[in-house]
Amino acid sequence: MSDKKRGAPKKTILTADPAQPTIPTGATEIDVNLIIEDIHQPRKEFNQDTLRELTETVKLRGVKSPISVRPNPDKPGTYIINHGARRYRASINAGLKTIPAFIDTDYSEADQVIENLQRDNLTSREIADFIGRQLAAGKTKSDIARQLGKTNPYITTHAALLDLPDPIDEVYRSGRCTDVTAIYDLTRYYKVSKEEVINWINISAPEEISRLDVKHFGKFLEQKKQKGAIDSDEQTQQAEEKNDAMADQQKPNQKSAQITLLDSIYHLIKKDKRSPKDLVRELPKDDQRLLTTKVKDYFEEGRNCSNMIQYTINALQDGRFSAKGSGALQLIAFLYGTERSANFDLFKILDELANQEAG
Repeated sequence: MSDKKRGAPKKTILTADPAQPTIPTGATEIDVNLIIEDIHQPRKEFNQDTLRELTETVKLRGVKSPISVRPNPDKPGTYIINHGARRYRASINAGLKTIPAFIDTDYSEADQVIENLQRDNLTSREIADFIGRQLAAGKTKSDIARQLGKTNPYITTHAALLDLPDPIDEVYRSGRCTDVTAIYDLTRYYKVSKEEVINWINISAPEEISRLDVKHFGKFLEQKKQKGAIDSDEQTQQAEEKNDAMADQQKPNQKSAQITLLDSIYHLIKKDKRSPKDLVRELPKDDQRLLTTKVKDYFEEGRNCSNMIQYTINALQDGRFSAKGSGALQLIAFLYGTERSANFDLFKILDELANQEAG
């Protein structure tokens, strides 16, 4: 029995025949040669394995769900895909001549993004590219946020991917960190502490970088900036370090840097409860060397000390040893050295500092 006798609707097929006078609306069959993909389609990456699977399905059963297209303003009689690029590609691969399509004249690029966002089907970079085009068109971040139903911070963090510094861009593209918030925060830190960020990225390579890693690194940078906010008695200790016979042999600027670093390490371990291993891993290489050298010097002093009691009394009097700050770290290193049997172990000394009862 024919479709006409059964009362079934007759299917309209749009072909490449220019004689067709009108553009229908709603669902119809369209010649695949009349359809092109949207060059601004937010989805740029297609999984080839799943596309092959879809192609086999289309060969067997055809395209069951129409794609969405809109008239091409630059070439009347042709259409641009709104959504359904995978089904379109699979149809071509399957050798189909036509594809079911719904002609939607009220469709925008934002609709494409929203649809993919709702399916969690866009990468962060693809979202950023869309935001970039919208900003270039004169829209504000607030406009884009309302358009996508997202918050302003969501737009801001994704927009940061458009202009990443080279070292951070490499971290993102290599897959070491794809968390947009972490990348955004790392970029902020880079703008004020470029060398620190580069050193930290290099030290942590090739490990993945999580949002928590970046948060801890940010705390470290904050603490390092607050080196001047040390207890007044510790500031006095620093001033009195000039009485240290060993330190007098060093250049003044090098001595000051070492003392400040030890105070910073003490505060991060004792006040911020940082793990010594994590802390040292995040230090720039120069600071790692300074820390190791300074602590080892006191360890060796303890190991080679001929009169431990007199040396300790002198160091307590002139401020080199104390209950907190750089003096506490130096005292622990010295006492470990006096045991004479153990080899120098920086982490053993730092762990001892972390486990000490607060003085």
